[in-house]
Amino acid sequence: MKEPAIYHKQEIEEFIGNPLIEALPPPEDPANYPKLLMSLPGYSEDERKNDARWRLARLQRISQVHVPTKKDSMLMLSIGRCIRWSYADRNPIPFDEVKKILKNEGRQVSESLERYLTSPKAPIYGFPVLGVSGAGKTTSVENVLSLFPQAISHTNYRGLDFKQDQLVWLKVDCPPDGTPKGLCAAILQGVDIALKSDYTSQILRNRMSKDVLLIKVSKLIQDLHLGILLLEDIQNLCGTKATVSKELLNFMVSLANSLRIPVVMIGTPKILTLLQKEFQQAKRASGEGEIRMDLMTRGSTEWKRFISFVWTYQYTAEKVELTEEMEKQFFEESVGNPFVASLLYKLVQDDAIIGRKETFDISDVSRVAREKMGITAKMRRDMLAGIDVELNAYRRLWEVTNFVPAVNSSSDKKITKQGKASEEEFNSLVKEIATMLVNEGLQMNDACSYARQAIAAYPADYNADTLRGYAMALYKIKSWHSGVESAETKTQ
Repeated sequence: MKEPAIYHKQEIEEFIGNPLIEALPPPEDPANYPKLLMSLPGYSEDERKNDARWRLARLQRISQVHVPTKKDSMLMLSIGRCIRWSYADRNPIPFDEVKKILKNEGRQVSESLERYLTSPKAPIYGFPVLGVSGAGKTTSVENVLSLFPQAISHTNYRGLDFKQDQLVWLKVDCPPDGTPKGLCAAILQGVDIALKSDYTSQILRNRMSKDVLLIKVSKLIQDLHLGILLLEDIQNLCGTKATVSKELLNFMVSLANSLRIPVVMIGTPKILTLLQKEFQQAKRASGEGEIRMDLMTRGSTEWKRFISFVWTYQYTAEKVELTEEMEKQFFEESVGNPFVASLLYKLVQDDAIIGRKETFDISDVSRVAREKMGITAKMRRDMLAGIDVELNAYRRLWEVTNFVPAVNSSSDKKITKQGKASEEEFNSLVKEIATMLVNEGLQMNDACSYARQAIAAYPADYNADTLRGYAMALYKIKSWHSGVESAETKTQ
C-alpha cells in the first residue's frame, strides 16, 4: 500500500533537497533500536481461565514473539544507511533547484561543495546476513523493514510538480533454479504485491530473451526508485551450476554498479564458499560488512532475555515457574535456536492442556521433545556442533505433525491405530498417498516407501493429505541427510 509522502528536515547536505530521502522516517537514536524492534503480542494472566480451545489457539502467539539482539541493531543501522545513501546519488530533482533549497535552508553552497554534490559517487553495496536456519534472520530483517514504508506516493515537492511512486524496499526469495530470469519473475511479483500493479503479466506475457527481460526489469525498478533489494534464501545458488550462480551474482552486482541499488543477501553460511571464489563478488557483497546471526549461548544475556520474554506466554491453568533447571532443559533441547525453543514451548503447553494435566515439568519437556521433535534430533546436534543445516524441511514436518486429525476430510480413506486396518485399506491408502507424491515429483517406488513410513508413524487417525505432507517431509529430510553424508565423504 502506497503512503502519501511526508517530508522531513535533513541535517546532511547530501540529503537536503532530495525527496526520496526526505520522505523516509528520520533516523532513530541507536539507544531506541531494541524497543523499536521488539515484537510482543498481547497477553493477560486472565487468559489462563479461558476454555482449553481458546488457550490452545492463543499458543500461536509464542511463534510471533521476537526479542531483538545486538545483531538486530546492526541490521537496523546498516539497512537504514544503505537506503539513504543509495538515494543520495539518485536525486530526481535538478541540481539548480537543489542549490536553491540548500540556500533556503541556510547552507553555504561553496564551489567545492557544489563540485562534490554533482560528481559521481561510489556505489553503495549491500551486505550478507548469514546464520543457521531458524536463528531469526528473516524475522529480524522484516522487523527492521516494518519501520520503513515500503511504497511512497509523491505528488508535490516544495512547490515542484513531482508525481512519482517510490519503492523503498523489496524482499524476494532467491529462485530455486538460481537463474536471473527466475529472479526477475520474483521481483515483478514482489512489485505487484507492493504496488497493487500488474507488471508481471505486462512484461512476462510476451516471450523475450533473457537479456531483454533483465533490461526491462532493471528499467522498472529504476523508474520506481527502488531503495534496496533483499534476497532471501541466497544459499539456493549453491545447488545450481557454476555458470548459473555466477550469472545471477553478476546481475546483482550490476544493480549496485549501474542502478546504485544495494543488495542484501540473506541465507545460510553455505553461500560464503560461492562468494569467496571471486574476490570482486565477495567485496561487493559485503559493502557494509557481514552480519552473522549465530545460535545463542547458554547463560548469555541474550538467551536469558529471550527465554524470559517467551515464558510470559503461558496458557496452562497452573503457572509453571522458569527455574534454572527448566531454563537449562529448554536450552539443551533447542541448542540455543530461538525458533526451536519457541516451538518446543508451544508443544509442551499443547501437551499439558490437551492431556488435561494443565502443568508441566522438566521430564515433560524432555518427553515432548523426544516424541514430537525426535526426527530433528540429529539436526539439533548438528546445530550444536556448528554444522550448517537446512531447516525448511523440518519446519514443514513440525507443521504437519502438529495437525489435529481432520473430522470432515475430503477423503474417506483413513488408517486407524496399528493393527486395526485391513490389508485392503492399508494398500488403498498407500496407493492414494503415493499418487499424490508422484504428482510432486517422486518416483512411484520411493513414493510407496515414504507413504508406508508415514502411515506407520501415526498412532491415530489422519487423512491422506496430512499423511502425504508427512511423507514428503520425510523424503526431504532423508535427501538432506544424504547430501550431508555425501559432502562429508568427499571431504574425507
